Amino acid sequence: MVKAILLQGRQQTLKQLSEHWLVSKTSILNDIAWINDIIAINSPGIESDGISLEFKGNEEQRQTAVTTFVVDNTDVKLLSSDNYLKQFFDPKVIRTLSDYFVKNQTEWFENVPAYYRFALQILTLVQTARAALGHHIQLRSSQNDYETSLSGDSAEVAANLFKVISKQLQITFTQGDLDWLARNLSAYRIGPIANGISVQWEATVQEMITRMESLQEVKIPGRKLLRHQLMFHLPAMVLRLQKGLIVRNPLLGDIKSQYPELFGMTWYAMSFLEDRYRIELNDDEVSFVTIYFHIAINQVITSRNVLIVFNQHGELRDYVKSQIRMLLPQNTKYTTASLGSFSQIDLTRIGLIVGVNLKSLITSVPFVGISPLFDANDQTKLMKAYADALVKPQSSQGTVHFPILRRSIDPALVFWKERMPNKQDALNFLIDRLEAAGKVNTEFRASIFRRERLGTTELDSGAALPHAVPNTVKSLGIAFLILKKPVHWNSIPVSIVVLACVPEAQVNIYRDLVMDIYRLVQNRQMVQMIVGLNNTDQFLDLINQ
Repeated sequence: MVKAILLQGRQQTLKQLSEHWLVSKTSILNDIAWINDIIAINSPGIESDGISLEFKGNEEQRQTAVTTFVVDNTDVKLLSSDNYLKQFFDPKVIRTLSDYFVKNQTEWFENVPAYYRFALQILTLVQTARAALGHHIQLRSSQNDYETSLSGDSAEVAANLFKVISKQLQITFTQGDLDWLARNLSAYRIGPIANGISVQWEATVQEMITRMESLQEVKIPGRKLLRHQLMFHLPAMVLRLQKGLIVRNPLLGDIKSQYPELFGMTWYAMSFLEDRYRIELNDDEVSFVTIYFHIAINQVITSRNVLIVFNQHGELRDYVKSQIRMLLPQNTKYTTASLGSFSQIDLTRIGLIVGVNLKSLITSVPFVGISPLFDANDQTKLMKAYADALVKPQSSQGTVHFPILRRSIDPALVFWKERMPNKQDALNFLIDRLEAAGKVNTEFRASIFRRERLGTTELDSGAALPHAVPNTVKSLGIAFLILKKPVHWNSIPVSIVVLACVPEAQVNIYRDLVMDIYRLVQNRQMVQMIVGLNNTDQFLDLINQ
């Protein structure tokens, strides 16, 4: 349906689709609703008049919708699967573009992560498929602050790519197509943004770092490197989100499960970007920034030596080592060895071993295996391994107390053993109570549901922690909903919903409050214990112990 209605622009009737797929019209409409949930964040959805189905957005919105759907439904560990792409695109077009990206990787895409390259390849596949059908992007008559000049690598790559495609596939592209592709190349760090750090982003980056320092109540030790990383990362991220382009972080689930507090604080620290640049953050983009903050915030242990062990592929040593050096902090020290000479290496001062083309290694030193191609999955694995092995938290969480939560909780906002049919009703119930208490403004509800649409807020423990941007909050409030029966919250049955509201003026307590809440509901045993209580007094006694 996506191929026919969105990519090819064919009008389809419910009757046709129902008969073709041998399902009911209701089933077709349910599928359309699921498709719209994916694509309608940055573009109109597919509409039905009860008879036919049609997409009424403009060409930019149509191409963005197809790109979003194709990338969103890709297994990030199988980015190069042609079988998946052949469901949407002509095999000859797939082969032509794949060859182009491989042939020009060294010149144009050498330092571009694999998940960026894949999303960019999908975008060009969509644009090529639409151009082959005679549909083109309209040239813009005006440009905003982030679409100033197309001089530089982005325009050159776009022109070269279209020249190759036109010659090999006999497809004509317009100046509007070139303009659109060049801007999207910039959003994926190819062109002016990738080649230099714009001074205009200095204030934004400093504000984000300052917000995180306020949340953490510390001066971030790795501030200089963090600033450099964010100056490079944020402009491209904002462009991607403004255009509705998406990338997937292969380790999003690991980041959210292992560093949930920091992930939530990163979202909070970044929230001001939504209004400033008219974007909507999503879990994948926030998780990339979480990794930067995780490495910068924590104290690094004395040993920062990394041993790189190569199993064959000697000709790739310099390439792999240069890629690793670009990814990890600047003052990391490196030693290299072949697998044959590994037994002779003194591991006393080695903090992490990176095995190239090695799945495992018998050693007491932390180990991570990567491929010689050093793709997106390898990069995220290495950053996580580095953080786990060479970074330690500033403080221990050996004892469990809830000092901020104990002072902030209002018994009138604890709702006990309520029955809710679904997630939406549970959220509306709590939002209604917070509005009645004067804790939030009229935009709070929309912010909550937008956040739910863009990413998951449930924990494996059976608790959900929805939240909104801080500028929709009037005063501090924490609402608890302990459910009579669990409700289905995306992929998890949820028994407890905690809705914490912290205004900008009280940002200094956000970190400790969030950590209190996570400690309270981070494991299933604790959630089951709370659900097993009988009333609010018993719940407050538990928190006050």
